[in-house]
Amino acid sequence: MRAERLLSIVLLLQNRKIISTKALAEELGVSERTVHRDMDALSSAGIPVYAERGKMGGWKLLDGYRTQLTGLTNEEVRTLFLSPPIDLLGDLGYTKNWQEAREKLLASLSSAASVDFADAQNRIYIDASTWRGKKETVEAFSLLNQGLWEQRALSISYEKYGSAATEREVEPLGLVAKGSTWYLIAAEQQELKTFRASRIRSAQLLPKRFERPESFNLARYWHDSKNAFIRTLPSYEVNLLVAYEQKDMLHSSGRYVRVLDFYESGEDGWLTVRLSFDTKEEAAAYIVGFGNKVKIIAPTDLKEHVWMIAKQALKAHTANG
Repeated sequence: MRAERLLSIVLLLQNRKIISTKALAEELGVSERTVHRDMDALSSAGIPVYAERGKMGGWKLLDGYRTQLTGLTNEEVRTLFLSPPIDLLGDLGYTKNWQEAREKLLASLSSAASVDFADAQNRIYIDASTWRGKKETVEAFSLLNQGLWEQRALSISYEKYGSAATEREVEPLGLVAKGSTWYLIAAEQQELKTFRASRIRSAQLLPKRFERPESFNLARYWHDSKNAFIRTLPSYEVNLLVAYEQKDMLHSSGRYVRVLDFYESGEDGWLTVRLSFDTKEEAAAYIVGFGNKVKIIAPTDLKEHVWMIAKQALKAHTANG
């Protein structure tokens, strides 16, 4: 186990140039103290690893050093043949490149192995789209991608939800697909920001070039940013009694709801369920859809809101005869 971890450290340093102790510990699932012990072991084994101090510092390999210990196991090769979401590859313009790279990799394997590994795509298929969501159009996608790879600044017209479009100059650092929705991660006046790509109404590639921050890690930034966003979301918790036969419907109503907890209520045929919504209005609309298969325990004001919706619906349908 430790030998595999030491090899992983060497390959990570070789591929990423510099990594902090904290980042290595998170990547490998060990403590920072273990990382320090592993670095001592690598150094004792003659691997030229050293620590670079400072705010942007971390562990590095001596310039020019490369290991040849890069043999892939069968399981590792098999993962390379899993089909990525084709729609997302198409957005990036990489579908043909991916297909050609896959054929070249197949050709480099033995005949028996190539048949075995190619079959992986017939066993696991990844579809990142949603059942009902309409795919968003990103008019400036090719320019975003070009600016990203050429490290050139972009002038974009960005329209926040409910606001008029504004002109911004940004330095594109990454593209992230959340489901089938794309986001641009970019620096604006040295501050990292997230832009929903479909809200970029236009983009212009500027001649100005920029240097990517060495410490920037797209996956880590997205993870931290996503969690920070989730913490800011409004939360309206509801306790309900739900008819047991409706248990599987809690997740399939087509509305955004988080099931926090559920357990037997002690009342025959009913479950006690704790749910979380963004707003009281969302909770009420969700509950009305279950008719008499749901009873509200708390909060009390939600009962009144659902009763008001029911009366309005009854009045509207009565008026229509």
